[in-house]
Amino acid sequence: MKILYLITKSNWGGAQRYVYDLATTFSSRGHFVSVATGGKGDLINKLRAQNIPVHLISNLVRDVRLVAEIKSFAEIYKLIKKQNPDILHLNSSKAAGIGVICGRLLGVKNIVVTLHGAPFREDRPLVVKKLIYFFTWLTCLFAHKVITVSKQDEHDISNMMFLKSKVTTVYLGLVYEGLPERTVSKTRKTHIVTIAELHRNKGLIYALSAVNNLHNEGLDIMYSIFGEGEERGTLEEFIEDNELKDVVILHGHVTGVADRLHDFDLFLLPSVKEGLPYVLLEAGKAMLPVVTTTTGGIPEIVRHEDTGLLVYPKDVKCLTEELRRLIIDRKYAKKLGQSLREHVVQNFSHSKMLVETAAVYGLINKQ
Repeated sequence: MKILYLITKSNWGGAQRYVYDLATTFSSRGHFVSVATGGKGDLINKLRAQNIPVHLISNLVRDVRLVAEIKSFAEIYKLIKKQNPDILHLNSSKAAGIGVICGRLLGVKNIVVTLHGAPFREDRPLVVKKLIYFFTWLTCLFAHKVITVSKQDEHDISNMMFLKSKVTTVYLGLVYEGLPERTVSKTRKTHIVTIAELHRNKGLIYALSAVNNLHNEGLDIMYSIFGEGEERGTLEEFIEDNELKDVVILHGHVTGVADRLHDFDLFLLPSVKEGLPYVLLEAGKAMLPVVTTTTGGIPEIVRHEDTGLLVYPKDVKCLTEELRRLIIDRKYAKKLGQSLREHVVQNFSHSKMLVETAAVYGLINKQ
């Protein structure tokens, strides 16, 4: 079986990890797999290290530019025609929108679109949201099958006209290995961590506001943010203006951070818009207590006061309160971290994701 994956950006994020996991696994099972993407990010190097063919779409970028769209359409069309895949699996809004039209024009028999969070939930003007909603519907309408990564997305997409029978939720998943029990430290400062692209969807400015509040209260904290992106300048300005250089560290993009999460005390993800974040599964794997928001599929991982603490997006006051709560009550924080790990191990496994994706592809029968 020939499978071609298409994704807009190649920087290492949740959607890219998803493509990498599927591509490497189905390749190892004897399928001919290739990946097409824009940019020059880590995804390309990681795939090539696993001997997965990568095709660079030079004009495929996230921002909408008419000339670039026309050129990327031509590139993608030529690639799909040449590859003639049995399965065309599209990821991210731009790649999916272009790819689904090319695939249909070329008669690809199985076009799958994965939505990594409904794009019309982004914090944008109402008119723009309605346009994004329409184009999301159109993309899903032309696809043969649609994968959502959360039940929330499944609900939203299934309610669109003519789409209900096409939509299936497949949760993301990790391979879980044994980790030692976390211990409650009574002496060292509380070290909070976030792993996220520095993009406004991640709500990091609200995290900095909450951390600033806690610092002004005299709480002994450190906040590390791992990731890179367009919001760096805005975040640096906030840190400078509020004299937080000794409290907040912007580490940039660092590989292997997930393997070091057990060195931190709290995981914070203040997103305004999400699908189903891999980083929360990583936090659960490391038994880290989590404070995050109610957007997208997050509440399917973090259940308030059971597997973590939830606040509404942009609510700095509540974010401050819930962080303070776990900083002060470390035994309760430890309990939440343990519960989160049990929940993700049971419901968000790598093997389960692969089996359910293979069923969507038609490679195995649905159970």
